[in-house]
Amino acid sequence: MSVIILEILFFIIPILVVLTFIFTIALMVSPKLRGKWMSKQIEATKHMMEYSKEDLKDIISTSKDVEINAEKEVLDNREDIMKENVIRKANINKDGIEIATSAIKNGLSNNKIYCKYCGKLIDGDSKYCKVCGKEQ
Repeated sequence: MSVIILEILFFIIPILVVLTFIFTIALMVSPKLRGKWMSKQIEATKHMMEYSKEDLKDIISTSKDVEINAEKEVLDNREDIMKENVIRKANINKDGIEIATSAIKNGLSNNKIYCKYCGKLIDGDSKYCKVCGKEQ
């Protein structure tokens, strides 16, 4: 039985090799055959792209869900830190507003100025603040 199969394969394989060779040569020589072959490939590619659209939509939707859930988790876990940062920023702005308001209310006369860093009133000709020590 196996001898018969081997004899059949010995007969079929060379025929397949020759047919493949002839087909390859025909594709190289015949523009009409090459055009038909390419149109079949283009149809297959279009079908594959159409078929995969839903998969791509699912992938994009899933990745967006993952992104949203990750962001929500970070916000939930870091809410206290974020609140502290907002309060710190508000206090910094409040201090700046108080310094500006004080300068406007008291005026910049009398040869006195406000320190750029701590906001305390110092002599106008001072090179350094008497309170914080920073250069003006």
